[in-house]
Amino acid sequence: MRAIEPAPNLLLVGGPKCGTTSLLLWLRKHKEVYHPWERVNSGAVESGFLLGGVVDYPFEMSKPRGTLFLPHEADMDYFKSERLIIDKSPQHLYSKRALETVRDLMPEAKVIITVRDPYDLMISLFHQQKKTVHFKTSFESLISKIDSRNWIASPEDPDTWGFLTYPRFSSHVKNWIDEIGEERVRVVQLKSIASNPRMVLDEISDWLGIDPAGMPRDLSVKNPRGKLSNSAYRRFLRNPPNWAFSLAKVVIPTRGLRKVLLDPIRSKGWKYVQSEKQEISDELTEKIRLNLIDDIEFMENLEKYIPKSVII
Repeated sequence: MRAIEPAPNLLLVGGPKCGTTSLLLWLRKHKEVYHPWERVNSGAVESGFLLGGVVDYPFEMSKPRGTLFLPHEADMDYFKSERLIIDKSPQHLYSKRALETVRDLMPEAKVIITVRDPYDLMISLFHQQKKTVHFKTSFESLISKIDSRNWIASPEDPDTWGFLTYPRFSSHVKNWIDEIGEERVRVVQLKSIASNPRMVLDEISDWLGIDPAGMPRDLSVKNPRGKLSNSAYRRFLRNPPNWAFSLAKVVIPTRGLRKVLLDPIRSKGWKYVQSEKQEISDELTEKIRLNLIDDIEFMENLEKYIPKSVII
């Protein structure tokens, strides 16, 4: 087994669709921050390193409970003794295993939690899944499945577990603060990231003890929206037929070399094009909000539920 030293000590633990990608892309440009997974695929990869092993929940909707999860290999070749090693894994917020590991074995690690309106999170999560290769469910069919489960998340149902779990983040946020202490946690609202990213980075810098002037000037958001291109060429790159894999193995016999040469080409298959915004009726909106009411109340009154000192 390969040891990685030092371990990440700045953890963006989620929730998903709440601005973790933007924060990662900005923070890792600081000279005191190193991202071991920057050169993997898109460069904004979610390592999930605290979930390694056979997972007890379907953290990825195409992967059921019991799947063996192996994190991407960390690249420490470019590490220059930066003070902070950053990781972004939005599933960690919901993992008891991740929380206990940080609490018991990573006493120096600091944690950033990002949150947004739970209703908006669910809708954004649906659009995110629509951009993947495996997700083919319409919004109406998804809500029908959720209704059949009485809006109760089950780890045995990967199709609905994420939609019923990720917007319900309030208990998890409180658990992280209670377990590792408010001095080690900051909670950032997506609306703050969107409206005043410079202020967010200044406050995070002050908390981390690094120079805010080292943050990038360009604070544009680079998380693509839309849907995957349906062109035959793009579909071929995303899901090559078996004969293409066989041919590649003959022409390029080593797996490492295949990855170096072919991954940049295959990445062009994930091109996003504009898509229509999901139309949701007032009646359905009311139903969703009613079923997420506790977490909506938490989000609207953060200072009532968590210490003011942790909120950015």
